Amino acid sequence: MAVMDEFREERDKIKHGTFKEKWKYFWDYYKWHVIGGTFALVVVIWISFDVTHQDESILYVAFLNCATVYDSSEYTASVEEYLGVEDGQSLTIDSSLDLTEDNTEAYYSYQTLAVRIAANEMDVMVAEEEFIYSYASADSMIDLTTVMSKEQLERYSDYFYYIDYALIESGYYDSEELTYEDLVLEGLAGHASPEDMEQPVAVGVYISTTTEPGDYVCTSAEFNQNYYYSEPVIYTIMIYSEHTDAALRFLDFICGYAS
Repeated sequence: MAVMDEFREERDKIKHGTFKEKWKYFWDYYKWHVIGGTFALVVVIWISFDVTHQDESILYVAFLNCATVYDSSEYTASVEEYLGVEDGQSLTIDSSLDLTEDNTEAYYSYQTLAVRIAANEMDVMVAEEEFIYSYASADSMIDLTTVMSKEQLERYSDYFYYIDYALIESGYYDSEELTYEDLVLEGLAGHASPEDMEQPVAVGVYISTTTEPGDYVCTSAEFNQNYYYSEPVIYTIMIYSEHTDAALRFLDFICGYAS
């Protein structure tokens, strides 16, 4: 039987079927669309309620794909004290989003991340370069050289993560066929040198939870007791953030430069 004939026969069966048969057909074919759409709607409503009813946010940090201890509230309290969080204000350190697996949890994490970004709620994103570049190449990260103090530039400039803004403007990153592996092969990823770029922009700082020397800033022992990455990651500040001062102070704090 031809495919179209099968389709017409199935359509006629459904058209004249009982409500139960029609529902079964709909659920079999569209249940994942319904589940995904419902989840996205719930996330939007939840975040909208959260934003309108919560304390004033002074900083929202997302550690993507990060291993963390069960209870990091003591560390969060020390950060709040350092940043001077007052009554009516809030600090969020979110390590719940895991995008590494191809499963339902990762799908929900992507949905949540997208909504947080769309709501301009996230100030800091920390993740492996493979994930960071897709957002940085969409011009989503701030140029750190425009917001860092002279002291911070001296401290972190050797560990900057660069992206070539000329490639953003040319639409190079817009190709759906472009992969992270392509960027590595072309020398545009993996500690790419700014000397090889037309318009290098420092959009991140390489940090590491290991204590081995390398092309990154080692995070403090206190931080490493609460959060862990198996490889160096990149600390970035979202371009729309209104809390860049707090974001830079938090970077100092986790790297052991708190003062």
